[in-house]
Amino acid sequence: MGWLVRKISRAKWEPKPEELGPNAIQADAVTSDLRTQGNSLSFWQCVDPNNEDELREVALALAGASERVDKIDIAWIKEDFLRKKGFSIERTEGKTQVVDLRNKHVDLIKLDLQKICSLAKCLCKSIRKEGNFRRFTKGEVLQILREAAQEGRLYVDALPERIRAELKNLTPASETE
Repeated sequence: MGWLVRKISRAKWEPKPEELGPNAIQADAVTSDLRTQGNSLSFWQCVDPNNEDELREVALALAGASERVDKIDIAWIKEDFLRKKGFSIERTEGKTQVVDLRNKHVDLIKLDLQKICSLAKCLCKSIRKEGNFRRFTKGEVLQILREAAQEGRLYVDALPERIRAELKNLTPASETE
């Protein structure tokens, strides 16, 4: 077991005390970052989020599924904790161009409103109180993609044109964005 990692919009998880109160979770965080499909929600597995290489693997999986290169904010929560809270987890093949990462994907399944509310509270606590989040800048994401392509883990020609163009135009100056 380990941790489940999901892409988020970090700013949406920040408190807005002047609008909603100090402990409120913005509805935008839930409707944007916890948008379900088929009553399930996609996550990537990670054994140790304190290991930068493992977080980079999650960023690579996410970037390999994107239509364009952008910064990636991720947050993580303990898998055992979610299981104890009654969440059902099912292994599913991840949708990413990085074939060797597809097996590190799971879905939370059989979600309803009560479970989404519970998940939002758990994720909020994980982000705000435990600091379980990380931002990869656009430059870092480009570098991660480039390294994966050089290692033969990512077939650049299978990526969307926008990403291919950015990888071809990558210069040391653009990596610092």
